Amino acid sequence: MNRIFPKSVAFFATLLILSSNAFAQKASELSDAEKEKIIKETVALGREYMGGDAKLNAVQSVRFEGVLVQPGGMSGTVESVMKKPGYYQFISSIGGIRETSTLAPTGAWRKLENFREPGAYTLSFYDVEELRNLEATISDSLGFLKAPKTRNGRIEFVGKGKVRGKQAVILNYVYSDGIWFRRYFNPETGRVMFMQSSKGMVFTYEGDIEVDGVRFPKKVLVTYVSQYGESTMEISYSKAEVNLEVDLQRFRVPQVGE
Repeated sequence: MNRIFPKSVAFFATLLILSSNAFAQKASELSDAEKEKIIKETVALGREYMGGDAKLNAVQSVRFEGVLVQPGGMSGTVESVMKKPGYYQFISSIGGIRETSTLAPTGAWRKLENFREPGAYTLSFYDVEELRNLEATISDSLGFLKAPKTRNGRIEFVGKGKVRGKQAVILNYVYSDGIWFRRYFNPETGRVMFMQSSKGMVFTYEGDIEVDGVRFPKKVLVTYVSQYGESTMEISYSKAEVNLEVDLQRFRVPQVGE
């Protein structure tokens, strides 16, 4: 995957996951109808916080600009572009290295460029597991809290409890075997406070940036565990755009000499 994120991370459930005994309300204590009611109400509240059905359903593309600070303190600029259906590109320029990670319906690739060697670059392709995870991530991001549109895709009610001192409704977005995103909703506002991925990463959201009536997190803290221990990087967005015209040529695989 993207160099910013470790290719394989250790699971660190104690960072966010509550044990079933810690839940104020567990899924096993409720009927299917009661769980479905909580899911429906929580998703509706979350989507209303983000901008409401009409605004969110109209979003076809999103672009962000911002600054990324790596765990060691080195920083640089980032650009992120997502477009339905299944297009994504993340460009980071840090320490004289530009990395372009791209997903398209035909596949995914990564390009590394060194500013000290103009015209030279290395190109690699995502493996099947990385591709499946990236496809789910982009589909999830552009779904704006809706249920996954995959075979056996679903939203599960996990429970209600206190996470980092805050009350939360916990929902699990399941895309396929082994790929899921667990969200921790503020039960009063519907705002997603935290998210954990099946890759073992925890995303903490701070502040909001609003464009055309749609809210996005202004700052994202990404915590993960690698062979070097627990690390956190920070992405702060200064600009967001929705429904911009996106040239699909930017998603094609670079040819020799480009």
